[in-house]
Amino acid sequence: MIVKMKEVTLLCLERNRSEALEALRDLGVMHVKQLGRVESDDVAELTRKITDAVKVYNILSGRKVSGESGENIAPERLVSEALELLDEEASVTKQRENLLKEMEKLAPWGNFEPETVRKLRESGVHVYLCSSFKSDFPKLSFPADAAVKVINRGRNDVYYMVVSQAPVDPAELQTVQLPDISLVKLQDLVRKGDDRLSDISRQLDVLALSCKCLRGYKESMEKDLEFAQNRDGMTGEGEIAYLQGYVPVTEVEKLRAEALKQGWALKIDDPAEDDMKVPTCIKKPKWMRIIDPLFDFIGIAPGYRENDVSLFFLIAFPIFFGMLIGDFAYGVLFMTTAFLCKYLFRKKEAAQMPLNLLILLSAFSIIFGLLQGACLGLPREILPAPLKGLDFLADPKNSPSACKLAEKLKIADPMDLKDKFIQWFCFLLAALHLSSARVFKTITEIRNWRSWGNLGWAFLIWGNFFTAVNLIVFPGTFPLYFAGTLYGVGILLIVVTITGEAALNLPFSIIGSFVDVLSYIRLFAVGLSGVYVGTCFNDMGRMVMDSLPQQLLVIGVAGLILVAVCGHALNILLGIMGVMVHAIRLNTLEFSNHIEMQWTGIKYRPFAKEDKSEIQ
Repeated sequence: MIVKMKEVTLLCLERNRSEALEALRDLGVMHVKQLGRVESDDVAELTRKITDAVKVYNILSGRKVSGESGENIAPERLVSEALELLDEEASVTKQRENLLKEMEKLAPWGNFEPETVRKLRESGVHVYLCSSFKSDFPKLSFPADAAVKVINRGRNDVYYMVVSQAPVDPAELQTVQLPDISLVKLQDLVRKGDDRLSDISRQLDVLALSCKCLRGYKESMEKDLEFAQNRDGMTGEGEIAYLQGYVPVTEVEKLRAEALKQGWALKIDDPAEDDMKVPTCIKKPKWMRIIDPLFDFIGIAPGYRENDVSLFFLIAFPIFFGMLIGDFAYGVLFMTTAFLCKYLFRKKEAAQMPLNLLILLSAFSIIFGLLQGACLGLPREILPAPLKGLDFLADPKNSPSACKLAEKLKIADPMDLKDKFIQWFCFLLAALHLSSARVFKTITEIRNWRSWGNLGWAFLIWGNFFTAVNLIVFPGTFPLYFAGTLYGVGILLIVVTITGEAALNLPFSIIGSFVDVLSYIRLFAVGLSGVYVGTCFNDMGRMVMDSLPQQLLVIGVAGLILVAVCGHALNILLGIMGVMVHAIRLNTLEFSNHIEMQWTGIKYRPFAKEDKSEIQ
């Protein structure tokens, strides 16, 4: 349930601005609305500290270090020392790169002292170091009194020295500019740089053992930053300072009591109808909060004037997950992983809810796998009895009820009934899912007579269901008047309640509603593809084993296992992608369109020392 909000203006004395914010933060009920944009030095400094802490933590936490926790070092000191070391590391690395470039220039000339060349020039012996293309070197002309000595020949160039007693215009020669120090000294500088980089790396490894403290430090700085921003965002008029925000109606009395205690003045109003910045505060029972990690992962929240659809997501999403994954072994793997992670991260409360959701989803994968006899793509014949599944779904030809139904539906091969039944179930899910959105919308807006148009859309969706089943799954199963009656009643309710602009798009909306029902067939298609992928990789592994002689049976079995493991790992990844694309889409697009949700909400985040974004 989305809790109604009140817009509150809080007034206090200018000199008590900080004290008022401290008390308001301790109370933790107001979602503050920023009024001003003045930023103090505190805000800039805190922002810098948070940025530095995040940078240092990301770098240090990524280093592979082993050992117990490091020394108890203050977070500020850790960040400062780490930044100094990182800056020095960057500087030494850049200097090393420059030295290597200089060494590359000197390498063809060998080891010599550039100072010797300068001294020779000063004594009247003019020495010029030159470089030319191999093809050009034989064509070059030099002064008559000059001596030319080839020092080195590269793949494309010739490196040579010209010695003359008389000065030569450098423009006449292809001279090169060399470093001021010798190759040996450059190599020595590179070694010293490498030693320093190793020393810096060791110091960073020591700091990395203590970097976990930066998470709490960052959270503390973020709270201080929020406080500073709210303080700077308060508007002042003479001796009075005030700020505005939103408070759930259930928390207004707490705020009034605190205002009486602190001597604040309050102005409490209902938010304006056109106010799009009202945050969404959701009150839900604890068992329903298991679906919250999904909303957090997608990054969506219902708008303040929309509806809380957590229950619909909680019912539909696990079913979609089970149909898309639909494998007993995969479900067991997911559930085992979830329980193992719950044990490993038992002290991390934030990890518990996502893991609980994974356990729920795994259970549905196990259930659908058991019903269909799906386990790692293995043939049903070799599975133990509990995993063989229902004959009706897994082996219809040996199920009397399936054979009777196939005969009644005029299906030649009872084995086709399995796919047909799942397709029918997909369309049934579509009708239930989408019509529930329309019925819920009708109930929530029952005071508006136009809401009956949503009921018309619900009739239309069920008409689409019968049409889809007749056209795709079981042709001729339902008389035409089934769908015709539903279409007639639905369109009548829509037409008498529709507005002018929507009326122009009505034909397209009707077609779109039929497409929405058809889109649920993706649950069957993606689930079926997962079964085939698993089966194909099993066959590939068996082919690898069968292709080897009996003497290499051990290698063949190893090849079978390797191919099967890699194949099923890929299949699991594809299944997870299918869930992210299709299961989420059916909820956030098709369902949300029919319940007319835009997901433009701003999550209620009260100014508080701890997260109180939800009311228990």
